[in-house]
Amino acid sequence: MRRIFETADKVIVNVLGILLIFLVVLTSAQVTLRYVFNSPLPWAEEFIGFLMIYFGLIGGSWGIKHAIHIAMEVFVKKFMKKAMKFVYILETLSYIFIGVMEIVYGVNIMKLTVFQILPATGIKVSYSYAALPVAGALMLFFALERLVEMKGERV
Repeated sequence: MRRIFETADKVIVNVLGILLIFLVVLTSAQVTLRYVFNSPLPWAEEFIGFLMIYFGLIGGSWGIKHAIHIAMEVFVKKFMKKAMKFVYILETLSYIFIGVMEIVYGVNIMKLTVFQILPATGIKVSYSYAALPVAGALMLFFALERLVEMKGERV
């Protein structure tokens, strides 16, 4: 099980790295073309927004694994160790709830926007909203990892 979580982490880090490289290169090219040559790429802004959506939502889900989100630690440190476990479980359950909501409502929004198309790129708007169920599934995956770690630690 540990190997699956480590492999998933490496894949997501690589995907995020690729997205970030595309974001930086495309944004730099767009700024250069706009302000130096006065001839921007008409599709670049939409595509940069598309990439930012995926980068932000996938990165946010990945942040669960590494506990980089603002957590309830301020409150936890004021309590004893048993309360810390409860708050940690509560935090993990909230990630599961949010992940399920992202999947359910993301799929609903995708269904509503299936016939809409972004004008400059020709990409379906529903592909932008597909980032929600993807991020929700990743959030559930990393919340599961936290639960597995808690069970193994027996805190």
